[in-house]
Amino acid sequence: MISDWKKFISFQSRPNYNTFPGLPDCITTVRLILGLIYGLSLAYRSMHGGVGVIFGLNVITFVPIFYINSFLSADVDSYKSLNFVGVANAMGLMLLVWIYFFTLTHEEEEAAFAASIKTVVEQIVTSSSEDGEFDGADAVAGEDVIPDKEF
Repeated sequence: MISDWKKFISFQSRPNYNTFPGLPDCITTVRLILGLIYGLSLAYRSMHGGVGVIFGLNVITFVPIFYINSFLSADVDSYKSLNFVGVANAMGLMLLVWIYFFTLTHEEEEAAFAASIKTVVEQIVTSSSEDGEFDGADAVAGEDVIPDKEF
């Protein structure tokens, strides 16, 4: 494992599949680290919207490709889909970290949103049960409305 990372940081080593079969694993790890760092950056800068996702995709995808081609001068054709290995995993990690830490830093907005949702649901249940259209008001209140029949 350590020898793989030594090969990974060797300038102009020109690796191919036969000389460095662990390159896809190293690239995946680098992409995961980039996704983690970029997700934290987006969360703590309070970014929202699609721009963060697009820039994250660009960073996760193209920084390692640039590293492979310019620093390592790797024979990309000898590997199977080396350019995009680990991109989906790193994007998933970036989004997970971004959403988690963004939510942690915006607890007041989350609490206000939860309170407004609760108010709306209570109004809907109350108005529907008064009109006789909603038979499941007991289920919302937490009472058992399932008859004692076997299915």
